[in-house]
Amino acid sequence: MDNCIDVEKKYNEWIDKACEFVEKVGPSLNMPVGAMQSDISLALGNEINIMFLGHDAHEADSTFQFKNSDYFRERCRTGNVCWVERNEKWAIWKNLRDGFIKVFGESSIMDDLDHLVFTNAIFFTGDHITEVLDQIGTSVENRCMELTRDLIFDILQPKLLVCFSINDVFDKLIGSVRNKEDFHEKIIVQKFKPYHIKHTCAITQVGSTIILGIPHPSGAHGVLASLPAIVRIINDLSKKEIIENIVATKEKYLDVSNAVNKNDLERIIALKDKIRKDGTNQWIDPEGILVYEYYCKGIIKKYVKGNGTIAVGLKIDSEENKYVLSILSYGNHPDKFIAKLQEICDESKLFKMDVNANFVADVGTDDSRIIDFFNLLLSKMKDYRENDIRE
Repeated sequence: MDNCIDVEKKYNEWIDKACEFVEKVGPSLNMPVGAMQSDISLALGNEINIMFLGHDAHEADSTFQFKNSDYFRERCRTGNVCWVERNEKWAIWKNLRDGFIKVFGESSIMDDLDHLVFTNAIFFTGDHITEVLDQIGTSVENRCMELTRDLIFDILQPKLLVCFSINDVFDKLIGSVRNKEDFHEKIIVQKFKPYHIKHTCAITQVGSTIILGIPHPSGAHGVLASLPAIVRIINDLSKKEIIENIVATKEKYLDVSNAVNKNDLERIIALKDKIRKDGTNQWIDPEGILVYEYYCKGIIKKYVKGNGTIAVGLKIDSEENKYVLSILSYGNHPDKFIAKLQEICDESKLFKMDVNANFVADVGTDDSRIIDFFNLLLSKMKDYRENDIRE
């Protein structure tokens, strides 16, 4: 009981300090505020098993306006009034929760509101994260991060903190912890790709809190395919799995569908280690497909429609015991890229199996031939994307 009162007192003092800062800089920014998402009154004073931390709330329309800090104060006490809609309408929350349901058949970790907090590191919000950062400036962002840091480690002290974004949240929070005047611990950050997924995660520990950085779960950049592995990591950490074992999952594969033959999977993993990436992202998706994704960078980006990616995949047809190449996404000029693939396959004397829009080719069973073919294919993918710049 005394501990609960002490935590509430500290939290109220923190709110006063945060509101003083918001009131000081808000009028000059003329941007709305909003940070706390969950109803913290349910969890305050309890053990916080898990805390989720986003960057900013993304709640404002195009008409930015700062009123006063009263709204922010109310959010800190009761959360977002739209919190009740999170499981149906909030992609950032729904995608992750659905991932737990897909893998484990339930979502108790994300439904235990008596021991869970979800807030944002930055108190000001806008249409787009770059727009927010351009307006609030580094000093304001740093002060928001400092206050959030104090809330996490001095008051809530969660057992597990999950940061939505590595660059924008995890890295900046760790930087703020390291810069704290009276902090002298050595923080060891490890970045890894669990279960051969496309996306990088990050992990460390500060005091008794394990901090996990994950790609933003909104669904962008193909993150949905990585969520089964990510929710497995979160679940294992919630059950006190040690960091060394979590990082070791980069050598493992998570099969959630039981559709992938173990021997086929081992062959695919072995090939993954032998084929050059040649500027591509490389991962194995939940269906056991080895994916290579190339996207252009730099000046050519202005000519690219959508996200500008080209992705091809290699899988094994278990019935016929052969490798199969297919296009997974087209990017710019799909007809030209299909023609380019056909040209490469013709040169390599590979047979095109599918007459539909999805180009599929039988690339045989010989591993050394597959490696040579993919090294050639990836270099030509790169050349195609970097030189095909017409609208």
